Amino acid sequence: MQGTLLGNESETRPLLSPSAPAADYSTQPRSSSPNGSDISEDTVTKQQPTNRKITPLPKFQLFIACFVRVTEPIAFMACFPFINQMILELGIVDDPRRTGFYAGLIESIFAVAELLTVFQWGKASDHCGRKPVLLIGCAGAAISSVLFGFSTTFPMMILTRTINGLANGNVAVLKSVISELSDETNQSIAFSFFPLSMAIGTILASSIGGYFPHFAQRFPAVGDAFPIIRSHPYLLPSLVAALFPLSSGIVAFFFMKETLPPKKVKSINNEEHEHDHDDEHDGPPVGLRDLMTPDINKLMASFGLLQLQGICFLGLLPLFCFTPITAGGLSFRESQIGLAMSIRGIATILVQLIAFPFLQTRVGSVRLYKFLVVLFIPAFAILPVTNVFALKGQAWAVWTGLACSMGLYSIGNMAFACNLIMTNDAAPNRRSLGAINGLSQAVSSLMRAIGPGSASALFALSVDRQLLHGHLIWLVLGLLSITSAAFAMVLKSDYRKKSV
Repeated sequence: MQGTLLGNESETRPLLSPSAPAADYSTQPRSSSPNGSDISEDTVTKQQPTNRKITPLPKFQLFIACFVRVTEPIAFMACFPFINQMILELGIVDDPRRTGFYAGLIESIFAVAELLTVFQWGKASDHCGRKPVLLIGCAGAAISSVLFGFSTTFPMMILTRTINGLANGNVAVLKSVISELSDETNQSIAFSFFPLSMAIGTILASSIGGYFPHFAQRFPAVGDAFPIIRSHPYLLPSLVAALFPLSSGIVAFFFMKETLPPKKVKSINNEEHEHDHDDEHDGPPVGLRDLMTPDINKLMASFGLLQLQGICFLGLLPLFCFTPITAGGLSFRESQIGLAMSIRGIATILVQLIAFPFLQTRVGSVRLYKFLVVLFIPAFAILPVTNVFALKGQAWAVWTGLACSMGLYSIGNMAFACNLIMTNDAAPNRRSLGAINGLSQAVSSLMRAIGPGSASALFALSVDRQLLHGHLIWLVLGLLSITSAAFAMVLKSDYRKKSV
C-alpha cells in the first residue's frame, strides 16, 4: 500500500501515511505556500487545525516496541534487590555499611559503558535501520545477564555489566521508533506507554531480584535437582531476567517492521520518477555538532538533572531499605525491598496509564513538565522521616511514609514522558530522530554513570560517619531537586516546529 511501511492499513505508520497529518521536524517554519507566496510564522500557526482527528496507532507494532522496552530495566535493575547481599556473601566486604560503594560501582558501570556507545547506536539506526540495532541490544542484555549470575568475583561482576552497557542502544532507538509510529494527534498516548513499559520492567525486575535468590534454600528439592542453583544462589534470578530480552528479541526478529523513513519512496500515482525524502521535511541525518543548539542544550541539561534525580531515587531506595535502622535505614529483608519497589512500579503504571494522556493534551508537554519536576522535592524529603518512624518501631508509619514518597515519585515520573515528546519535537528532521535520541540517552547514561555510585558513596559516608544522623544524603538530593525545578523553568514554551 502506498505510503505504508508497516504492512496493512491497521499497521500504517502515521508519519508516512499520505492520508494522515505528519509531525514536521524541519529546522525552520515553512516560509512559502504551495504557490510560492510568503507566509509568516503567525499565519502558519493560525492555519494549524484545532480539532484534528486522532490517527489510529499501529497497536501490534507499538506492543512490540513496548515489549522490548520492558526488558531494559529488567537487565539493568534485576540485581538491585540482592546486590548488597551478594557483595557480602562473595566476601567483597565484611561490613553491611560498606556495601554501598561497591554496589554503586556495579550499578554505574552499566551506564558508563552505555555512555560510550549509545550515541553511535542511535546514529547507526538512522542509517541502517532501527530493527538491527534493537536485536543487538536484546542479545547483549541476555548474554550479560546469564554471565552475571555465574559471577563469583567483583571484577567478573564489573565485566558482565560492561558487556550489557556496550551492546545496549535500545532505549534511544525505541524512542525514535515510537515517534515514527505516532503523530501529533496520538503522541501523548503512544509516549505514555514508554515510561509505562519501564515501570512494568521495574516491577518485574524487583520481583525477580526479590523472589529468586537462594531459591534452593527455600525449595530443597529444586536444589537437589539442579545443584548449580545451590552453588550459585544468584544464577536463577539472572537466568529469569535473561529470558525477557531473549524473548523480546525473538518477537522483534520475526514480527517487528522497520520504521526508519526510506530515503526515497514512489509517488502515489505510480509515476516513473521518485520523490526524494531528503527535502526540507526529511533532510539527511545530522551529526552531533548540528544538534548542539541553545534550545536543545537547555533541554538536554534539564533532562540530565531529571534523570540524575530519578536514578538516585531508584538506586538508593533498595540501599536505604537494606541499611540497619540504627544507621539511618529501614532494615528490610530482600522480599520487603522487592515489595517496596513493586509498589512504586505499580503506582507509576496507574499514573502513567490514566493521568498522562489526559494531562498532556490539556496542559501541554512543557507546562506539565515544569510542574512535575517540583514533586521530586517532597519525594526525597519524606524518606529520612520514615527512618525516624522505624526507630520508634512504628511499622505502619514507615510504610505510609514510604508509600507517600514513592507516590510522589510516580506522579513526577510523568516528566520523563513529557521530555520524550519535547526531545522528538526538537529533532531537526525525521531522519535525525536516532541521533537526537542517542544524544538524550547519552545524557541519561552519564547521569546513570555518576548517579548511583556518587549517591551510594555519599549515603555510605552519611551512615558511616553519622553525618546529620545519617541523613546528609537526603539534604544533598533535596538541593539537587530544587536546582532541577529551577532549571526547568527556563525552558522554552514549545519545541514543536510549525508546518502548513
